Amino acid sequence: MMSQPEQHAMVTAFLDNVCKHVRAKELHAEIREELSSHIAERMEILLEQGMSEEAAAAGAVSQMGEPGMIGRNLHQAHKPRMEWTLFAIVGLLGLIGIFGVFTVQQSGLVPKFSDVLLEKKVTFTLIGLVFLMLFYVIDYRKLKKYSNGIFIGTLIVMSLTPAAAGTINGSKAFLSMGGWSVNMMFVSLLLLLLALAGMKPAKEWRGAEHLIQLVCRGVLPVIFFSQASSLFYGLIYLTGFFLITWRTKKHTGQFALLSLPLVSIFIFVLARQAGQLYHRLKAFLYPVGDDGYQLIQTKAAIHAAGWFGQGFAAPNETLPFVYSDSLFPYLIYCFGWSFGILVTGLNLLFMIRFWKMKDRIHDDYAKRLLIGLMTIFCIRLIWPVLMAFGVVPIIGEGLAFVGYSGTAQIIDYAAVGLLLSIYRRKNMIPREIEGIVQGH
Repeated sequence: MMSQPEQHAMVTAFLDNVCKHVRAKELHAEIREELSSHIAERMEILLEQGMSEEAAAAGAVSQMGEPGMIGRNLHQAHKPRMEWTLFAIVGLLGLIGIFGVFTVQQSGLVPKFSDVLLEKKVTFTLIGLVFLMLFYVIDYRKLKKYSNGIFIGTLIVMSLTPAAAGTINGSKAFLSMGGWSVNMMFVSLLLLLLALAGMKPAKEWRGAEHLIQLVCRGVLPVIFFSQASSLFYGLIYLTGFFLITWRTKKHTGQFALLSLPLVSIFIFVLARQAGQLYHRLKAFLYPVGDDGYQLIQTKAAIHAAGWFGQGFAAPNETLPFVYSDSLFPYLIYCFGWSFGILVTGLNLLFMIRFWKMKDRIHDDYAKRLLIGLMTIFCIRLIWPVLMAFGVVPIIGEGLAFVGYSGTAQIIDYAAVGLLLSIYRRKNMIPREIEGIVQGH
């Protein structure tokens, strides 16, 4: 029986020589394992030809090629990759957001925040960038083993939040921590979808486990989002849940059986909040009176903007919430439709880059993470733009990266850091090594 290749000194020396050219030390174990496998295959062929084991090991190593060249090729193949285009788009959106808040502050339309608006926006942006870099250097694969714990812990926090949170704009999602209010439902949305990506895939569910998973992963989060009056985040979560589940199941019949009860429960939850929904839909479908005031003024501001707007910090006393919900429409009012097209174009570029990333990722766990993050960003980038033009109901959600927000902004940048971490490690060791070795 042939011994393991690494028991031979010449094989060990060969592997050491290859690895010393690969700077990413966390890859060395996988590289050694893969190269050892190729060496073992060659040794078996040489042994069948009548060579001694020592001679077969020497022959197999010589057939592998020059170790320095293999090591340098592997280093190039597995060198960390930065998705600079995505990073640049986020940076531009962040700068636009800071400039937008500065414009609002200079307009004098929100006197009670006039001294702190820009300061807070810059502070949260800088904190967000710190989190972006932190998640960029973290190996996303290490999160997978904590998925079940993260999911359960998040559900517990969600169940307790409405009782401890203060009510802000009808939502019981905000916990006060010092001078900051943390939107726990938004934090929970990200954590739940990240956890789903690493949990037991739907194709491995058996029998009654379908019902248990449906209740734990689908029903409970929807109920907790409803209790905190955060149905928009509940809708995003439900969309992400369906997409991730479909990714791991792809059986139409079983998927329908899984989906229909959950959709029914979500409709039931919506019906329980009929009063709130009635006012929002009435304001959207029949924008008259107090219910439709914000939509009427938003449309009026955009209509009056023209191609180049009313000018920097232009006064508009009728547009409500110019520092939060209506920041994007106000900036269009100031800088025109061309500005709105620019920001919308950057949002579309962000989503296109996001979409293209999935074709370059081969790790199933990473693909599921991408689905979860894509769901969050796409809905939150599209909805506020459509909301500004009266295409969808106004829900009090600011534009990601541009809008004035605290915890949501930090979480957005952290999520981008996780995206960049996935892209950084997109090359899979077995795929790359085989091609490099066969080239010799």
